[in-house]
Amino acid sequence: MRFSLKTLGIGAAAAALLVASPTPAMADDGHVSVHVQTYPSGGDSGGTTYADLNFTSARSVTYNNWVINDTCPGDGYRVIARARALLRDGTWANGVWHEDDGTCESAPWGPYDGKELNTTRDIMKAGLQVCVDLGSSLKCDADFRDNPHTS
Repeated sequence: MRFSLKTLGIGAAAAALLVASPTPAMADDGHVSVHVQTYPSGGDSGGTTYADLNFTSARSVTYNNWVINDTCPGDGYRVIARARALLRDGTWANGVWHEDDGTCESAPWGPYDGKELNTTRDIMKAGLQVCVDLGSSLKCDADFRDNPHTS
């Protein structure tokens, strides 16, 4: 059987594209960002958190470039955030709370690298939750990415 050089060239190019295309883990790793507003009327007061997620297995995710920031104008409330993951059985795994312990004029918490959330059950999606601590209650929001190691 004879193959032309053109056919071999097209086959080599197609194989190179398959090798260079992103794997499922690369496709779902990435940036998450959340902003919670203190007041229903909106505005910038409240808190923000963001990080880059790297799913390392079905039961582990690493957070890099993680920042928590109290946003201005100042509302007098502290801002807290944590890593959070939805597990296959419908329950949540939560990391410890971290806080931007200053006012909106202070430096943000972070950036931090290598913060891990490891579980004993499969993580379906993981992300961040940020809250304004109103004293008697928390006002929160969250953002998540799907784990490519589970389906």
